[in-house]
Amino acid sequence: LALIGLARWCQHAVWRGASHVFPVTHVLADYVRAAGVPEDRICVIPNGSHPERLATASDAATAKHRLGLDGRLVLGFTGFVRQWNRLDRVLELIARDGRTLNLHLLLVGDGPARRALETRAADLGIADRFTLTGVIEPDDIPAHVAAFDIALIPGVTSYASPLKLFEYMALARPVVAPDTPNIREILADGEDALLFDPGDERAFAAAILRLARDEDLRARLGAAARAKLSARGLTWANNAGRVAALIRSARGRAS
Repeated sequence: LALIGLARWCQHAVWRGASHVFPVTHVLADYVRAAGVPEDRICVIPNGSHPERLATASDAATAKHRLGLDGRLVLGFTGFVRQWNRLDRVLELIARDGRTLNLHLLLVGDGPARRALETRAADLGIADRFTLTGVIEPDDIPAHVAAFDIALIPGVTSYASPLKLFEYMALARPVVAPDTPNIREILADGEDALLFDPGDERAFAAAILRLARDEDLRARLGAAARAKLSARGLTWANNAGRVAALIRSARGRAS
């Protein structure tokens, strides 16, 4: 942004002028409160999943076979990859332990970090253990995520509600994610994910290796994540229902 002050003024004016504001995390809600929006006009609604679309996913073995990854233990990431995602750390982990554990990185997406990651994989001699799909159709994402043995969120914007997180959970993929307040609004370390200290350079790799060596833990965390998603109703349909209910309530008070 070139006009940051103007952009901030516009943002705050929109928030204060709305009948309701729907931040996707409590962290983002704090920004809204600081802009002067009254508490009774703030309703936190996390992002969600689309169970009907995700139901088209095949089992892991079929998904791996279709992608030419038979027998590999797949570390997966979906989304627009930038340098700050630090997926180079995953490539370095694979270079060190990949052949022992038969690891493979599947990156479903594209982004400005693509060229650097491809170059790094070649330099490390592990180009055969790195697959980058490029942009794919949204309806094809479940078939790729189904191939993940471990789903990665290596970095996150502090106030975000990552879309990939809910897709991972819906497909019962065990998640490795940063131990940050916005992630803890959804996941609990050791219960339905492994959360790592983002300030510890070794913690991310350690969490991946722990899951890679423990199939039972992967199954338990994945199942718990999907159960939590269902119990909390973290779907787009339920999100729409909550918004609609607030609109109906507001209209009733106005009339």
